[in-house]
Amino acid sequence: MAIATSLSIKYKCGHTQSTDLSKVPAGRRKAHAYGLGKNRVCGRCFAAGNAEGREAFLAERNAQTLAEAESFETDHDLPPLEGSEKQISWATRTRYEMLSTALEELTGNGAMSEEDFVTRIVEPARKILKPSWWIDNKDAEPADIEELVTTAVDEDELVETENPY
Repeated sequence: MAIATSLSIKYKCGHTQSTDLSKVPAGRRKAHAYGLGKNRVCGRCFAAGNAEGREAFLAERNAQTLAEAESFETDHDLPPLEGSEKQISWATRTRYEMLSTALEELTGNGAMSEEDFVTRIVEPARKILKPSWWIDNKDAEPADIEELVTTAVDEDELVETENPY
C-alpha cells in the first residue's frame, strides 16, 4: 500500500484542507502535516490576510505619493485639477510622476536647466486642468513632455455642435 501524498490537515484557523505533500519524504509527511496544522492557516485564510495587507500597503503608498505630489504642486505653483475626486486623485499622482520624472531626467542629463524646465514645461502644464489629459498621457516619455504640454489644447474648444447652448 502506497503512503498517501495528499493529507487532510486541520489548520490553526479551524479550516480543514486537503494538502499535497508529495514533495515531503514519505516518512516525514505526517509530522509535516501536524506542524502545518499547528502553525499555519489554510490557503483561503492566507489569501484573505494577504489581500488585506496588500490593500493596506497600497493605501499607504498612495497616501505617501499624494503627499509628495501636493508638495511638488506647492513648490511649482501648479493649480488644482478640476473633476471628480477619483479623477483628481489619479491625475494628481500622474501629473506629479510625469513632471518629477521629466525634471530629474532633463535637468540631470544637462538637457536643460531647472529655470528652463519651469519656463518650457511647468508654465504650460499649469494651464492643463483636466484630469483626463494627464491620465491619457501618463505613459509619455520624459523627452516628450515639453511637446505634449505646449501643444495641449482644451478639448472643449474643438467640439462643434449644432446646438450652441
